[in-house]
Amino acid sequence: MTETPLNRLALISVLAGAVTGLLVAGLNYAIVLTEELVYGTNHLITLDPGSAVSPARLAVSLIVVGFITSWAWYLLGRFGRPMVSVPGAMQGRRMPTVETLLSVFIQVISVAAGAPVGRENAPRLAGGLSATSIASWFRLDLHSRRIVIASAAGAGLAASFHLPLAGALFTLELLLVEMSTRTVVTAMLTSATAVATTGLFITPHPIYHTVPLTEDFHNVVAAVIVGFLAGMAGHWFGIAARAAAAARPLDWRILWQMPLAFCGVAVAAYLIPGVSANGRWAADTIFTIGLPLGTLCVLGIARVMMVLICFRVGTVGGTLTPAFSLGAIIGAIIGLLIDPLFPQVPLGACALMGAAAFLSTTMAAPMFGMIAAIEFTDMQAQGYLPMFVAVVAAALAVRLWGILTDKDQRMQPFTTATWTRDTTDHTPRHDKS
Repeated sequence: MTETPLNRLALISVLAGAVTGLLVAGLNYAIVLTEELVYGTNHLITLDPGSAVSPARLAVSLIVVGFITSWAWYLLGRFGRPMVSVPGAMQGRRMPTVETLLSVFIQVISVAAGAPVGRENAPRLAGGLSATSIASWFRLDLHSRRIVIASAAGAGLAASFHLPLAGALFTLELLLVEMSTRTVVTAMLTSATAVATTGLFITPHPIYHTVPLTEDFHNVVAAVIVGFLAGMAGHWFGIAARAAAAARPLDWRILWQMPLAFCGVAVAAYLIPGVSANGRWAADTIFTIGLPLGTLCVLGIARVMMVLICFRVGTVGGTLTPAFSLGAIIGAIIGLLIDPLFPQVPLGACALMGAAAFLSTTMAAPMFGMIAAIEFTDMQAQGYLPMFVAVVAAALAVRLWGILTDKDQRMQPFTTATWTRDTTDHTPRHDKS
């Protein structure tokens, strides 16, 4: 089959982006409706919808969520066709429409109701599903099909969080691992179209408050320290998250393991504010007013434990916002410890640099981690240099750890393939350095 011309591929990209944007708008509406049902408010109005109800009601809601989602995942796995990940679809396999749609809605509803994992896995799947059908309709050659499906998956993430550039970079850096005119044009067109389409239905809103950050010498030096330490922590968290997801139950055991785990999350959420949901409240609070050192340590440990436990018992989701939140916590802890040396560096700046560094190594994607942090906070251009330095320091930290331990530190990117049963779904391996 001859290669699809670029002009035709561009038109198909716009169509894939539009369909992806519509699906993501539907997912976002499901999130808002679920939050309204559970909390009486939503994340468009309240930074932390869970804070709108009493701790007791929040705990009960989490227990109910654990019970319902355990049965939802069990029934889908028991009676549904095997799921196909985005990397699997890129290899030419067909994604089951009904099962994929059920999966993405279960994911976003459980996260909206308080599951402490990320929701970006669902829109990526939705984008991949839309592009799979479109690629078949237009009879694209295998290479063009691969590009369009990867671009739509990245566009789904972009549309869900209003991150057009980060979504395109996710496609190029994590899924395609390829940079050419065809891939760049397709990824950016699809991402921009999806973001614009979703924006017609869901008004874009800032995910996190802007953090003042400049190219001051003290900020750059602090970026090296924060990036190095937070980057290593993110790498270890990424390893643990992948191991937990790989060990999840795929049979009837999910019916008791998931409810039991969510009982633990409920107890933690009752005692420690900010443990449930995706961690947006914790990160934004640190960026704006800060938190005491003791609170940061307790919250960080609790969130790591809850995220890993939920992955281990079969909760399907992502690591984007949980990793960003954990990075902000670790960055703030480091910022407080080095404050006597760098009193000129704001705590929020350390938190944001830590978030970018932690996210970049957790996702095994330095460029994506940096740009996602910038777009999340609508950062001004004068803050780009310390962010860049923090992410580079994170990558070098992982590389140095590999040299010291004499082990290869490469990791599979955290994509939808993490959650499929098909062990043949792999994306190209690439070095985190």
